[in-house]
Amino acid sequence: MRQVPRTNTAPIGIAGDGRVARHFIHYFTQLGLEFRTWSRRSGPANPLDAFSTCGIVLLLLRDHAIEDFVNAWPALRAKRLVHCSGSLRTAVAESAHPLMTFGERFYDVDLYRRIPFIVEAGATPFRCLLPELPNPSFAIPAEEKGYYHALCVMAGNFSTLLWARLFDQLEARFGIPAPAALPYLEQVTANLQSDGGRALTGPLVRGDSGTIAANLTALKGDPFQAVYAAFARAYA
Repeated sequence: MRQVPRTNTAPIGIAGDGRVARHFIHYFTQLGLEFRTWSRRSGPANPLDAFSTCGIVLLLLRDHAIEDFVNAWPALRAKRLVHCSGSLRTAVAESAHPLMTFGERFYDVDLYRRIPFIVEAGATPFRCLLPELPNPSFAIPAEEKGYYHALCVMAGNFSTLLWARLFDQLEARFGIPAPAALPYLEQVTANLQSDGGRALTGPLVRGDSGTIAANLTALKGDPFQAVYAAFARAYA
């Protein structure tokens, strides 16, 4: 069990040791917050021992494991339990989803501070869930969480799949080093930041059906042909 005593307030508990948990630990350390950690692979067998002095416990577990975990240790309900899933709706814990992707490398504290947390409208405000965090927050209807999370997955994860495919095929098929495409990625990102939806270019915007058809023909046999066609239909 890791302990970082830095403040006079009650420590925050962190259940889990996955990527999101590691980022939270790094962020809390940068902020100088006191916390306790627990996971099945480390720490005491009983999480109640790890979190005995905690008032708030973050359940940074897989979505399907959160309810089972709380039901297995019902005494945890005496504490404020907060999960960070973007889609889960449950009565066993409150919700605060960080609108961010968490990679293998840690971020600087300024970026962590800018991460917005999305909570459920009408539920406990973010400033009460995690009062020591300076992050912005927004509330959405609980029944809209599934749609909100689907949008996040498409924007963050699906775009990563597309860029990874470009990098891979540049090297494997054309012998072009993947970093050669980084200026393209950087400018797409910059245009999105400055222009939003107006940043979109290419045959979809131009209504160039001939180029779209040629692209789809060129992608014959490629699993991403269906992806291209789906994007074309969705845009139309």
